[in-house]
Amino acid sequence: MLRRFVFNAMLAENSLASLNEQGISVRGSAATPPTINVEEAGFSPRVVYEATQMASVFVAFFCLENAVRELITERLLARVGTEWWQTAVPQKIRSSVEKLKEKESDARYHTPRSAALIGYTMFGNLAQIIIANWDNFSDLFPDQAWIMSRFNDLEMSRNIIMHTGTLPQLEIDRIESIARDWNRQVG
Repeated sequence: MLRRFVFNAMLAENSLASLNEQGISVRGSAATPPTINVEEAGFSPRVVYEATQMASVFVAFFCLENAVRELITERLLARVGTEWWQTAVPQKIRSSVEKLKEKESDARYHTPRSAALIGYTMFGNLAQIIIANWDNFSDLFPDQAWIMSRFNDLEMSRNIIMHTGTLPQLEIDRIESIARDWNRQVG
């Protein structure tokens, strides 16, 4: 029990240090995030307006997608062990991640997208990982259909936002509802 507590404390400290290195203050006042002044860059007012409208939707997706990645990582690390990526993630997903990492490594001048392999997974892969490890997640969710329906709904909207499209308020409301449901469900 004490060994697990110490291990979890070390993991938490490592995570906090990593966030701090990335400029995310978790132990004090937050730094002002970098911004780009799009008005001064000369973009059309319509494009700037649409981007501004979709910014909060992007933030919601960013938070939700990364919260799911954290949940998967923490849960599988605790229940499967340090080799969880190799033993619990389906081979097809691991292969896709390796191909993406290999492609990214050719652009050495660019910052890598993630230090963790799960950071290279596609959004839909996250639901697949949960379902492939259902015994480790079944206490959190009503059933697998609940997971799939939410991820399917979110993925359609996510792809529109991530490819610079705009969503009507009805879709934004759906995303907000699903994010709220997710957080109430997993705690």
